[in-house]
Amino acid sequence: MASSHDEYSERAGLLRGAQGDAAPNSAGSPNRYALNLLTLNFREPEVEEAFRIDNFNRQIGLTRISIGGGAIIFGIYSLFDTYVIPDILYEAWAIRFVVAAPLLLGLVVISYMPWFSHKHQSVLALSLAIPGLCVVAMTALAGAPGSYLYYAGLIIIIGYNNCLWRLGCLYSSGISLFVFACYEAVLLYVNPVPPIILMNNNAFLVFAIGVSLFINYIQEYQLRISYVDNEKLRFERTRSERLLSRSEAANRAKNDFLAIMSHELRTPLNAIIGFSEIIANQMFGPVGQAKYADYAGDIRSSGTHLLSIINDILDISKAEAGRLQLEEEPIDPVESLNRAMRMFRQRASELGVDLSFRVRDDIPWIIADPRLFNQVAINLTSNALKFTPEGGNVWIEIAIDASGNLVLTVKDSGIGIKKSDITRIFEPFVQVENAMSRTHQGTGLGLPLVRKIMSLHGGSVDLESVVGEGTTVTATFPKSRFVVPDPSEEIRWNVR
Repeated sequence: MASSHDEYSERAGLLRGAQGDAAPNSAGSPNRYALNLLTLNFREPEVEEAFRIDNFNRQIGLTRISIGGGAIIFGIYSLFDTYVIPDILYEAWAIRFVVAAPLLLGLVVISYMPWFSHKHQSVLALSLAIPGLCVVAMTALAGAPGSYLYYAGLIIIIGYNNCLWRLGCLYSSGISLFVFACYEAVLLYVNPVPPIILMNNNAFLVFAIGVSLFINYIQEYQLRISYVDNEKLRFERTRSERLLSRSEAANRAKNDFLAIMSHELRTPLNAIIGFSEIIANQMFGPVGQAKYADYAGDIRSSGTHLLSIINDILDISKAEAGRLQLEEEPIDPVESLNRAMRMFRQRASELGVDLSFRVRDDIPWIIADPRLFNQVAINLTSNALKFTPEGGNVWIEIAIDASGNLVLTVKDSGIGIKKSDITRIFEPFVQVENAMSRTHQGTGLGLPLVRKIMSLHGGSVDLESVVGEGTTVTATFPKSRFVVPDPSEEIRWNVR
């Protein structure tokens, strides 16, 4: 069977290759897999050949078992010969054990030959004719009433063959009708029987043959439809894998581009920020015009803002590529948050927003990446301040929840978010405001980056919001990250 398997692989590969090179909808084209409902053959010779190879390799095991089982069953029915046709008992046994059984078992052996393939299905089709013709021969030799009764054997053989032996519908139909024609010739010309017996036997035989052929037809039809579905699924899977490969390649190219551009942009930006800070602070002497110092401060602010955007883009691209690594160490969350809050107090004052921070419980130290932990606090606080109008409030709170996890909550009385937009804002570069009518700056990377960072820490981030009332964002760090702090470094802050 090795050669048949190799042939199957080669032909199936050619078929899939042809599908892969075709237009995406070619695999689903009705013309490509159109069936002739009379012969149950595919109209496309290439598809028909591929199906025959596939079906042969799938069904050959069941066919061998059915043929071998048929030989055994045919031999077992010899027990009835003693009572039904005792006048030709030895002739019947010779037909069963010398002719039928060896031929059937011989076909099974032949099917294991290396050269045997789907092209030799006509040889296997002989297994349908052998037992049927043997029963016809016994009917021709037996006297009455035995010759009247063995039509029942034909019913069993034809039904068994058509329902279990997975051969082509045309083979089954042709051989079944051939055996029936031989039986009719025997009863009419070789060993005639009374007309009433002939009519009775034919009524049962015709019905049995019709039902079994119909079942065989439906089975093959379903096999072919299943094959078409599998081929279409294989085509779509291949196409999906190809598209996925291209997408991954494009994603890698994007990440490489971002890494290169981030490096190229950071270098001049750091110089711009540094030199503008020197000018703004007048480190080497006074500037001729005071406005120049103000402009230098603006340059520094703009450069810092641009640098933070570049850092966010690089971090989010690393996170999506799975290359954002944690540099973990024990940190004091309260102290880290206090440093972050000091950064925002002046900004909150300029915006006219009341910023408060409080610690509700005795907060333990945790194992985390200090930079990314600060990034979470900075991004959430920055968003809250950005979308809170003058006179509003932003509350920062750190506590232990009912499950014992560390919870950082940032709540504001800002503009809020529509319920339908809550899922979208965690996607990179998504802004809930229309791009043409935006009133707030930002790239839409803050919350997606927070979610990535929290995922790396084994935590989660949740958001609740009501339009016009405000938003609450909760970042949860699992208690498995808690550590026992050095008592000498236990500093707790309560800032309101």
